Amino acid sequence: MRLLASLALSVSLSAVAGSAAAQSGGIALEQLDPAPAGDAFFGVASPWVGGHLVPRAYAMFDYAVKPLALRDASGGSVGSIVSGQAILRADASLALWDRVLASVDVPFTVAQGGDNPTLGGLQVGSPSKAEMGDLRIGLRGRLFGDYRAPLQLGLGASLWVPSGPTSSYGAEGAVRGGPALLLGGRASVFVWSATGGLVLRGSANPHTLTYGAAAGVVFGPDDMVQIGPEIYGATALSTGGSFLNSSTASSLVSSSSTNLEVLVGAKLRLFKMLVAGLAGGPGVTHAPGTPVARVVAMVGYAPLPEPPRKPTDRDRDGVFDEADACPDVAGKASDDPKRNGCPPPDRDKDGVADAMDACPDVAGVASSDLKKNGCPADADGDGVPDLLDACPDKKGPKDADPAKSGCPADKDGDGVVDAEDACPADKGVASPDPKLNGCPDDADGDGIKDAVDACPREKGPADADPKKNGCPREVRVTQSEIVILKQVQFQFGKAGINQTVDPVSDDLLTQVRDVLKDHPEITKIEVGGHTDNVGQEGFNKRLSQSRAEAVREWLIQHGIEGDKLGAVGYGSAKPIAPNASADGRQKNRRVEFKITERKP
Repeated sequence: MRLLASLALSVSLSAVAGSAAAQSGGIALEQLDPAPAGDAFFGVASPWVGGHLVPRAYAMFDYAVKPLALRDASGGSVGSIVSGQAILRADASLALWDRVLASVDVPFTVAQGGDNPTLGGLQVGSPSKAEMGDLRIGLRGRLFGDYRAPLQLGLGASLWVPSGPTSSYGAEGAVRGGPALLLGGRASVFVWSATGGLVLRGSANPHTLTYGAAAGVVFGPDDMVQIGPEIYGATALSTGGSFLNSSTASSLVSSSSTNLEVLVGAKLRLFKMLVAGLAGGPGVTHAPGTPVARVVAMVGYAPLPEPPRKPTDRDRDGVFDEADACPDVAGKASDDPKRNGCPPPDRDKDGVADAMDACPDVAGVASSDLKKNGCPADADGDGVPDLLDACPDKKGPKDADPAKSGCPADKDGDGVVDAEDACPADKGVASPDPKLNGCPDDADGDGIKDAVDACPREKGPADADPKKNGCPREVRVTQSEIVILKQVQFQFGKAGINQTVDPVSDDLLTQVRDVLKDHPEITKIEVGGHTDNVGQEGFNKRLSQSRAEAVREWLIQHGIEGDKLGAVGYGSAKPIAPNASADGRQKNRRVEFKITERKP
């Protein structure tokens, strides 16, 4: 949209020095600055772009009635300098990255004419021939809002190249251009756009502020029909100037500095990509270039943007098909594009991924036991698959003899099968006590016969008390714990973890070590540190952890494998006596040895 405030429909002539005809021109009367190809409206641009490398184009014809007329000082009609102007234009645009739209508009005035009016003895010549207009180059960017979003925002800029005659009503003979802010959006069937900008001119014509707004209703499949009004205009930012290029005439002064036009139009979409449109409406003001009425017709190629596709997930594995390397087989997400959405490798095709399959090259069955997962079925859990197990319901070792493989064994030959032998490597005697069955009559080797040994599985000295005979004095073993009958003592102020345990406790911990070595079936021990409730709990937790780790380190340095031992500091969380008394607090400051894992 352009405004030339130096021209007017109502002008007054203050002085005339002769009767010679005055030449006129150097202005672009056309106030319809058409929106780029693909936009929703005729004269109000939209902020959206619509796709990448998508071309759009149209041809438009518009006819303006009396865009430039003269009246004398009393308001009487003198005639029209331009009584009609017909412009045919070609417009093309290219969408890039769904963010940028480049466009070009080439206007050509195919017909124009006027009354060659005379005012005060001065005849003003009217144009009569076809002529080229100024080529417009446009660029805009979408800043916010996708296609069909209710609110969209964009910035644009236009540049008119002086490609028409210098004395013309279709060209200005100088560069002009400027920026514009574009708003728009769509909500259901309603579409709208609004613009505001500047046109800065290199000619004597004034700079202008431009604006416009449009709204429409879209209905039918593929937006077949759109109907709606639009209004656009411009206001001069300065006054003055003349459209007469004669030294014998005074300036003609405009009666208005604002151009404003209204169009009501309809567009019909054919075959999804061809668009035809027709619009018409009156001029609202009496500024130069504002016609009494304007009619616009257009036809163009304007494919709609591809609608956003909802992501699909055929195998329903949570990885969308576009990124799924195995879209028809459920799998798992992966940072590797070649494995994303694919099931983990499974060489033996047993449904257990190789990473979790204990037997990745032999088809098996899933199991909660990671050591058996994916391995052939083993009902008795002896490690011999049922297909090769001569005794599938009884545990037994593998054997080169198929008749014995998987059957209970008796390695020590004492008549008690290993599965029931508490001492399978040592020849012993049968006993109703499962803990002694198959063990020598002095199972713990402490020199006290099992018959009179109160602790037949734990080494201990002889004692006159039958309840203590053969039992350890300071260390006892239960099913769940190695019980120490004395407390481990610690030194204060030592820097190294191996210096924390007081040497007075070496004998006690040596007994603990010996018990662990004498009981290979105990495979995991938790060394637990405990404190009383004196002091901050955070400090107590750190202190108990430090002491538990110190005891663990002592045992490791004295021959116990580190992977057998864990260390946990509980602070004051698990008291065994009330902390109200000194005696209770003393009992709570302790180290415990919990048995967390045994061999079957």
